[in-house]
Amino acid sequence: MKRPVTDLMMLVGGGVVGAGLGLLFAPYSGAKSRKKMARFSRTVTDKSDKVMRDLSGRMSDLTETVGAMSGKATRFMHIRH
Repeated sequence: MKRPVTDLMMLVGGGVVGAGLGLLFAPYSGAKSRKKMARFSRTVTDKSDKVMRDLSGRMSDLTETVGAMSGKATRFMHIRH
């Protein structure tokens, strides 16, 4: 079994190497890259907010449906006994 510290060190090391290679082979200047990353970040944030709002609404609907079904099941069980 691997030690967790070794796995964490490998993950951090891979991130550092990947970041270095990304900087080395970047197709744009630093300022342009930062602008593109900021724009991409805003886009991802906006989309994730939309998805989370949608998911929250669906979960509320599901909760209401399950609550209604549970009430019906309880009434049904009381009638059957």
